Amino acid sequence: MTETSDPYAIPADFSDRVFGVLLAAVDGATHARDGEEPGESEMLSLFLLDGLLEALEWANDGVASDEAACMWLAALRWYKVITGAYPEGAPEPQPRWIDESFAGADTFAPGDTQHRVALAEKDMASVGRPIFPEADSTGVLSRAAFMALLPRVDEATTAKLATDAAALTHGSPLAHKTAGAAALVVRSALERGSMAAPQWAQLIEGLEGVAADGLRTAVQVATEALKNPDAHGAYDGIFELLGPDEEDTEHTIDIEVASFACALIGAVLGTDAIAHRPASALDPILDQMHDRWIKLTVGE
Repeated sequence: MTETSDPYAIPADFSDRVFGVLLAAVDGATHARDGEEPGESEMLSLFLLDGLLEALEWANDGVASDEAACMWLAALRWYKVITGAYPEGAPEPQPRWIDESFAGADTFAPGDTQHRVALAEKDMASVGRPIFPEADSTGVLSRAAFMALLPRVDEATTAKLATDAAALTHGSPLAHKTAGAAALVVRSALERGSMAAPQWAQLIEGLEGVAADGLRTAVQVATEALKNPDAHGAYDGIFELLGPDEEDTEHTIDIEVASFACALIGAVLGTDAIAHRPASALDPILDQMHDRWIKLTVGE
């Protein structure tokens, strides 16, 4: 990658890296569940990204919009797809393309339980008005990776989007801070590839809490996996490093940690890292999300 003085310059392979993040985040979660899909957690991350996309569409048409509110409405649409109904007393937004894409699915692999609990409320949670102020879990990680996909904004905006997305379900300031840092880690990978890896430890330094521990594990695993010069080998190394020791028969892989670690590899290596993985039932949805996102944010 060539160096540039433009702080908002987009790498030539940005589109491929974005697609790599989307594919890897979903595949990582699916792999951690031994192939069970679709999963609630990565679905929520996709809906939240579509919520941000909707806000950008409004802005592109010259209409002011609130990104956090659009993401909340998208989360309510996710809740309806998962449960069959909107929360009692909550707004009932009109469905979008992604809702229709999941219309044929009738079972969903469970994810972070905090997602359903928080989104069952009729009111929107935010950083300033948390509904579950103690909630802190790794469930904020994969959505943070997706918030990093917005180009041509400053780092403060990237971190704020991830923080706002986290606050919709998790009220702990520890989770909010971790989400912001997680997004900046992925952003650095999108912009600088493997050259960004030495910076990751600094970006997550001092973080505390459950989400922070998960982020730290994901970053450490991805950093180690990237020592493999082969893209497929680096990606597969994630699960070798996250997997159990031979003597630990009760070990389970945290779905959110696996999803984020794989997304980080995808941000560095693009689709080359995941080209060997089995096709997913979500691939058509990921194709659409990628195409819609790149068309609006990059113009390709």
